Amino acid sequence: CEARSRDDATPCRAMADFTFSTTNVAFVVTALFFNTMTAPLVKMTQNASGGYDYNKWCVYFFSELLKLCVALLFCVAYHPKELELRSIETTDFLQYAGPGFVFFAQNNLSFLALQHMNSSAFQLLMNTRIISVAVLSVLLLRKALNTVEWVSIVLLMVGAMQYQLSGCAADASYRIDSTGLFVMLIIVLCAAGGNVYTQKVMQRKYDQPLMKQNAYLYVWGIAFNGINWAISVGRGAVTFGDVRAVQVFSMVFYAIYGLSISVILKRFGAITRTFINTAAIVFTACVDVAVFGSTISVLEMTTFVVIMIAVFSHTVLAKSHHPVADAKQVDAGPPATPLLAAAAAVAGSSKV
Repeated sequence: CEARSRDDATPCRAMADFTFSTTNVAFVVTALFFNTMTAPLVKMTQNASGGYDYNKWCVYFFSELLKLCVALLFCVAYHPKELELRSIETTDFLQYAGPGFVFFAQNNLSFLALQHMNSSAFQLLMNTRIISVAVLSVLLLRKALNTVEWVSIVLLMVGAMQYQLSGCAADASYRIDSTGLFVMLIIVLCAAGGNVYTQKVMQRKYDQPLMKQNAYLYVWGIAFNGINWAISVGRGAVTFGDVRAVQVFSMVFYAIYGLSISVILKRFGAITRTFINTAAIVFTACVDVAVFGSTISVLEMTTFVVIMIAVFSHTVLAKSHHPVADAKQVDAGPPATPLLAAAAAVAGSSKV
């Protein structure tokens, strides 16, 4: 695989799939841990009625600010020349506005979508971003996916949707209209496109320090979360609210989680992040049982099996699936074992 140019082509090592090494497994396990603990942490910050006594955009804003501080300190310690004005390119900085704006649009369109559908329908349709990430990876990143990988991605989406359906009452209905469907289409494209575009931007200059790229990204994150914070206050929300130790802890938690996800996107890509997000469903359910005393139904257990089969298929089975090589082997006949090679040599010498 040859790169067309340093800036426009993604180096082959950046596009490499996940492989089982100590470092890679450590990165994935770390991201999976923080993804798993996100939902339980949110529950811990809610009040008795399931609402929030604080402004959540305030938490997101300071989380982005904390991530920016970490990225800048890391650059000062290990890449001081990267912070010089001559090394900061305007085009590099501006291209990171894309992911920030996409997620900004997604968050604000969610309020509009929920006016045209109930929350159950919203959560169910959001799972279509799983297949959307794969399709956009093929279209925008020209990533080749084999049959087993496609099957595993579809299984992952089915497992996530099945889990969503398993939590609904038997008489529950899904209310949605045509406007809601159109808005959901945009939201799904934003959710999937934001991850794929971030991967593309980060891997375009793979040798550029990750923390410098993060600094660009977090500046825009601060800006867009600040806008959302101001909008929420304009709509009547409290500026800060009841911010206690658990909310401060969540700021630090989200900061570390965001930093771990940036590693995943750059090293492995958006599809791997999607698998981590969905696999976290299983582990989050286990945490809910251990911490909050929740129960897991038989139907939910079947969804976990489907999700784990999808993960196993994508990370293990897909790596040994080589249909093109197998077809060439069939056309060329049986493999040349040492015994067959020796027999052919003897036959050739006898003819002479």
